[in-house]
Amino acid sequence: MKSIREVITDILVQHEKEETYLQLVLKEELDKYERQDRNFITEVVYGTVKYKITLDYIINQMSKTPVKKMKPFVRNLIRMSVYQIMYLDKVPSSAAINEAVKIIKRRKMSNLSGFVNGVLRNIDRNKETFGEGQPLFVQYAMPEWIVDMWVEQYGTDETKKICEALNKRARVCARVNTIKCTSQQLKTVFEQEGIKSTNAEIYKDECMYLEGAYSVANLVSFVEGNWTAQDESAMLVSKVVCPQEGENILDLCSAPGGKSVHMASLASNQIKLVSSDIHEHKIELIQKTANRLGVTCIETKVMDATIFDSTLENKFDKVLTDVPCSGLGIIKRKPDIRHTKSLEDIQAINDVQKSIVKNAVRYLKDDGILIYSTCTLSKVENEDMVRYIVAELGLKADSIEGYIPSAFKPYIKDKCCVQILPYVADTDGFFVARFRK
Repeated sequence: MKSIREVITDILVQHEKEETYLQLVLKEELDKYERQDRNFITEVVYGTVKYKITLDYIINQMSKTPVKKMKPFVRNLIRMSVYQIMYLDKVPSSAAINEAVKIIKRRKMSNLSGFVNGVLRNIDRNKETFGEGQPLFVQYAMPEWIVDMWVEQYGTDETKKICEALNKRARVCARVNTIKCTSQQLKTVFEQEGIKSTNAEIYKDECMYLEGAYSVANLVSFVEGNWTAQDESAMLVSKVVCPQEGENILDLCSAPGGKSVHMASLASNQIKLVSSDIHEHKIELIQKTANRLGVTCIETKVMDATIFDSTLENKFDKVLTDVPCSGLGIIKRKPDIRHTKSLEDIQAINDVQKSIVKNAVRYLKDDGILIYSTCTLSKVENEDMVRYIVAELGLKADSIEGYIPSAFKPYIKDKCCVQILPYVADTDGFFVARFRK
């Protein structure tokens, strides 16, 4: 039977080889183990992927064989062992090193056991010296192109704060489903389930943070629809939409449906909401979420948002375009974004964003409201899109101030948009803008 660290190494090898979403690879494995082992696997897998840039830098300092030239299994075994040595105080370095040597022997690579042992012991002896004087991208394990872009956009000090925030562990924010219960009722339910929670910083009466690690999908309160997971900065988007009774609203690129069901909740199901996505299986996910939460006002529609649908022209009071984006604001939730996105990707994604917004404008009635949002920190995808929507598509900037909580107000730009940086109240990074046709 494999040891837990061997399982971790195999997960990392699979993730690297198949370039699949990390959470999908993990999900296949975690159900096989007890809670303590699940937590350790999750910690080391996510940590190794998160800090891969720094880990590879350290390994290359101490290994005659560059990381890129190592066999995939050896490379990932050393990476995950160095993560434990450098970042997990609760794990003795000797345990990480000895287990790595045992694993390499068990996998019939005994000829490499001395190499693995030597590299890891060398790193352990010198671990106090690695953080000194290194460039920002090494210090924060963030791709150099991202760090350079942020320094240009925000300056060095802000970039450091952004990187520090994105390297923190992501919290689970439970948004109260007011269709089914109140905040106080949910707190009582959590207490009955043995779940510890704390009030949120921004929307204190509407959501709370779970303390500790839980398998969310298995919690009775979640299954029964008393709450759903949604970060406070993501909640801001539906607040800016501000759905009113009787309105026809289109949510383009809706999956997995978090903002659609939030809008339904804010309007007590008294709106007509079309939630669309290009993928049939994602439409099924939206409907499943709506059913769980008691949302009855959603009509789902499979459609490609980049292709104009004449049947929707001039039909909606409001259109939400929560567009596909580079996702740089949610790196702490999806650490593999660091290694799967490039500067070239941003330009390609931006072309898609422009196509979607161009169609969205045509779906609006005269005087209708367009809301544009992303979960990224890229000027091309955010501020430049505001200029495109006004200058090229002819919409007017609409004041956003009345929809923004006081903690976020300092980050309003040009009256019509707000950029939430991830160190603000420890939220995800988000951008939201509002326009009038």
